[in-house]
Amino acid sequence: MPDACFFLPVGDGHRLWVETRGNPAGEPVLVLHGGPGSGCSPRLAALYDEARHWLVLPDQRGAGLSEPAGERAANTTAHLIADLETLRQHLGIARWRVTGGSWGATLAIAYAAAHRDAVSDLVLRSVFIPSRARVDAFFGGELPLDGLAADLDHVDPVVARAAALAWWRHELGMAGASAAATADDGALDRLVLKYRLQAHYLRAECFLGEAAFFAACSRLAGVPVSLVHGREDRVCPPYSAEAVHARLPGSRLVWVEGCGHDPFHPAMQAAWRVALLSSD
Repeated sequence: MPDACFFLPVGDGHRLWVETRGNPAGEPVLVLHGGPGSGCSPRLAALYDEARHWLVLPDQRGAGLSEPAGERAANTTAHLIADLETLRQHLGIARWRVTGGSWGATLAIAYAAAHRDAVSDLVLRSVFIPSRARVDAFFGGELPLDGLAADLDHVDPVVARAAALAWWRHELGMAGASAAATADDGALDRLVLKYRLQAHYLRAECFLGEAAFFAACSRLAGVPVSLVHGREDRVCPPYSAEAVHARLPGSRLVWVEGCGHDPFHPAMQAAWRVALLSSD
C-alpha cells in the first residue's frame, strides 16, 4: 500500500498532494474538496467511518498542498478528471465510492459521467451548478468577480490581500458565519492563491457550463446517487439540488432543515452519515 501521504506527479509540472486514511481493507471512498481551490481540510475525514472506509483525499491541482500552489496553467476540469483516474490507477482501485460537497459534488458528477465504470455510487452534499448566473448571484453585485480577479492579480500585494479578505468575508457571511473575520498577511497570501484559482474556474463556468453539467447528470442513469442539501443554503441555494435531482435518474434527495452550507453543522453531519450508510 502507498504511504499515508504522498505527492503524485500528474503532468504539466503539477504534483497532487494525497492523503489516505482509514481501513485499507475497507471500501475505497474518494473525497473531493470544494472551492475550487480550497484543498482537503483534515476535518473532512471526520465525516466518514474510518473503520469501514479507506479514504482517499487528494488536493486538486494548485489547491491545498499540491504543487505549484495556486498554479492556473494546465488547470481545468478536464485536467482534474484525468488526475482522478491517474490516482485511482496508481492506488490499484477497481471501483470507488465518489463523494464531495459544493464544487466537489460538481466535480464528482463530471468525473462519474466520464468514468462511470470506475464509480460504485455518488454521495453528494450542497451541489453547485457551474453557471455564470449562479456565480453572479452569489456575489450579489457587491463584489464583481472580474474586478476581484483583477485585484487578486495586482502587482501590489496590499491590493491582492484586500481583495482576498473581501471575498473571504463575503463567503463567510453567505455561509452564516461571522463576516468580520481577520487574518495575518501569511494567511491572506494563501487566500490570494486560493481565490485566484477559484476565479480562474468561476469565470470559465468551471470549464463545464450549465448545459454540459446537466448533460453529464443525464448520463448517470443506473448509478446510485444520494444528494444532501441544507434548506437554508445561500451559497448553493436549494433550487440547485432540485435541478440536479430532476436530471439525475433515480437519485435520492435529502433535505436538512435549519442548515446552510456548512458541512460541519450537526444536522448536516448527521444527514451525511445516514446518506453514507443508506447507500451501502
